[in-house]
Amino acid sequence: GLNFSSSTSPDLILKTFEQYCEYRNTPNGIVLAPTQRNKWLVVFMDECNLPSPDDYDTVRVVTFLRQMMEQGGFWRVSDFKWVTIDRIQFVGACNPPTDPGRV
Repeated sequence: GLNFSSSTSPDLILKTFEQYCEYRNTPNGIVLAPTQRNKWLVVFMDECNLPSPDDYDTVRVVTFLRQMMEQGGFWRVSDFKWVTIDRIQFVGACNPPTDPGRV
């Protein structure tokens, strides 16, 4: 599970993927999938409403997660190639806005 805070960034998610997943070159492009072939990776994100917005009022980690969920992948910054995610599921929980950790 990932415990989000005000300083959580997309790098945390990518580091988690590196622990449990591998990049595969396929005829359809690069695919990121769990290392165990017939298993799913379920990523539980706790307090996913805590990351702080940047100067443009964008919460980068939430935008990154949204791209992966809506588009089925992400642009890898090291080589600017599209990476499709496979057998990765996201589950999130958030605290109410009045929670002391948010203020």
